Amino acid sequence: MRVLITSGGGAKGAFSVGALQHLNDRGIKNFDIISGTSTGALIAAMATVGRVDILLDVYRNTQNEDILQPMNLFNNIQAGNPFIFHTHPLMMQIEDKIDENVFQAIKTSPTLLCLNAVSLQSGTVTVFSNREMRGDAHYDTIIINSRKMLIDALLGSSNQAVFLNPIPINGQQYVDGGNREVVPTRAVMANLNEAEDHEIFVLSNNPVDLIEYPEENYKSILAVLIRAISIFIQEIREGDMEALSNFKEHADGMIKIYYISPVNELDKKFPTGLRFDPASMERWIQEGIKRAKDIMDKDPNGNFPFVTV
Repeated sequence: MRVLITSGGGAKGAFSVGALQHLNDRGIKNFDIISGTSTGALIAAMATVGRVDILLDVYRNTQNEDILQPMNLFNNIQAGNPFIFHTHPLMMQIEDKIDENVFQAIKTSPTLLCLNAVSLQSGTVTVFSNREMRGDAHYDTIIINSRKMLIDALLGSSNQAVFLNPIPINGQQYVDGGNREVVPTRAVMANLNEAEDHEIFVLSNNPVDLIEYPEENYKSILAVLIRAISIFIQEIREGDMEALSNFKEHADGMIKIYYISPVNELDKKFPTGLRFDPASMERWIQEGIKRAKDIMDKDPNGNFPFVTV
């Protein structure tokens, strides 16, 4: 089976879109399973119906005001709103791109689409899928049964807790799937036969190693929070990839894993990805194209783990 896994990263998803474009240029267009979380969930949904052109347009032209609606923090606290920004603009964008025809194409696609979000109530991952899939102890499953649920699942998967508003679905509140899986591997592994051969393409918007700032002195609450989130994301990402590497090691079939990630942190000032600057995202698209080419040329047999240079 051929699998695509797309990680979180906000605006840095432009890197994954560039990498996906290169895969398409190499004739790698169709996947049996696509798994995505956060910005990767949005990429996964459109990749399911082969619309990389729409993704390129979105990441080349989106600005902060197209995604985030600033709120007055003091008023939000007084009103009991558990978020800093509202994602009404993002919802409008998703509604525009996921029309009824796109929803039906996703729903009837032969590709199994898995979108990860985390329930604040249960604390576990919920995988929203376009059809029935195998369950696992690591996550709950919900089958997407309407266009509204697909849109809500995409918002829930994308909305970073505290920064953005939780999304209510079936009586629970959902936030960014990256709180439990930055690289959403577990639903994929549960739905693969270890005795069969598989090609797995992992598009990660974060470098292999966490960037260090030995001379930095963190003085503001926001700076400390963003740095702490970066460290937290790195720990989760390492666990996700360790689980996938263990799957490959113990499988009986031939497992090829192509891990495509940037060499360095794409956005040092906003590593959480909440800075949507078209010029920066165009650079990240081009970097994604180049990195995908370099890695596919360097490791045509998918021998992850390997050192990327």
